[in-house]
Amino acid sequence: MDPRKDLETMLGDPKKAIRSMAVPLIFSYLIVQINIFADTSWCSGLGADASSAVSSISPVYWIVSGLGTGIGVGASTAIARCLGRGERSKAESLATQTVVLSLIISAVFTPILFMLIDPVVIGIGAEDVIGLCEAYIYPIVLLMVFVIMEGTVSGILRSEGAAKSSMVMLCLSATVNMVLDPLLIYGAGLGLAGAGLATGLATVFSSALGLYWCLSGKSYVRLSFRGFRFKRREIWDILYVGIPRATESILVSMMSLVQRVFVIACGGMAGAMFYNIPWRFVSLACVISMAVGAAMIPVCSAALGRKDMDKAMVAYRYSILISVSSMSIIAAMLFIFSDLCVIPFTYSPTMEELRPEFAHVLRIYAPMVVCMAFVDMGSSMLQALRRAQISMVSSFIRNLMIVAILWYASTVSMDAIYYGLLISEVFGGALMMYLAHVEMGRHRRSNSVSSPE
Repeated sequence: MDPRKDLETMLGDPKKAIRSMAVPLIFSYLIVQINIFADTSWCSGLGADASSAVSSISPVYWIVSGLGTGIGVGASTAIARCLGRGERSKAESLATQTVVLSLIISAVFTPILFMLIDPVVIGIGAEDVIGLCEAYIYPIVLLMVFVIMEGTVSGILRSEGAAKSSMVMLCLSATVNMVLDPLLIYGAGLGLAGAGLATGLATVFSSALGLYWCLSGKSYVRLSFRGFRFKRREIWDILYVGIPRATESILVSMMSLVQRVFVIACGGMAGAMFYNIPWRFVSLACVISMAVGAAMIPVCSAALGRKDMDKAMVAYRYSILISVSSMSIIAAMLFIFSDLCVIPFTYSPTMEELRPEFAHVLRIYAPMVVCMAFVDMGSSMLQALRRAQISMVSSFIRNLMIVAILWYASTVSMDAIYYGLLISEVFGGALMMYLAHVEMGRHRRSNSVSSPE
């Protein structure tokens, strides 16, 4: 596809732009989530201990992935604003700075994470499966540079409206992972190490494809390292949104690790399974709000770069309509068909008897799907407004509330934990939308004062 056509669509009618970008992103995120389901299902075949280990250590993977996503969102916001103003050369310089920044961050964080794995596993009380946790997460940390680069390059492509290219990248990653999972886990006899290695190798392929497009000129924003030098102002433009967004992702993952302390203390490793595996369905449902939010960020950023607040508001309201209505339907379906939904995770003889409890937890989790739509919409608008730090604070408050409630609930029962999580997410969705509304009003007033007619 002509990259100029993608850009023209993004800068044109906001509703059409949201639809044209959101549909391929929904498809790609759906493939990624199905891939996670397949990953969890294959690991479930190794028994309850393997499932518990993956559930316990998976937040470390999301910390790594969150770094790439954060940098990608920061780049997407900054580059889209430049493209909205017609500053292509500056946009290309920002993209190049982003890739180099990703390499540096990977080099710094890889050894740090290697040293932290064992203390993290022991800290959350999962030392009984520490060997299995290490087997799964070590290959992913080793290939961390590609995990981060995948999120970074995907963000660069979205900044120019090339959602289909971003989709191809993510679908390639998911496909490679799904093919390698059974081959490495069972065929090569690597067990959980095979699952982690498959995840890491999949990002090698997708990030290489994305970099090829950006270097060969197949994208509108082209990477060029000739005469490269760091530009402090451009690095700041990327990190101004990127740091809060990455911090938000890392914070959520770290708080998730803290939550596991209370869950394991209350229900043991079985409790960790009941708490985490049904959440996969919430994550799967969230592909809609995540995709719509990812489409909304460059569309609104480009409009704001042109100082067109009305166009940004049309995109924002339309995004809310799509995501909330769709996810309300999904929440109802999860509640009604929960018994059927949990079958892929309970097919082995050791897991089958646990099926009713998994279905029970999923029914409690189902309403959270709608809450997450509000969280994603509010957060995406705040990032487009370059107020990602507000989104970060909101996430921190929400997760702090979850930890506080779970601390008390862990002294009562696992059901108290499930319902406590639901209450926290309802509060979190309302808070994020309120803060987005406040910041939009502030931005509009500021614009009218600084740019009188």
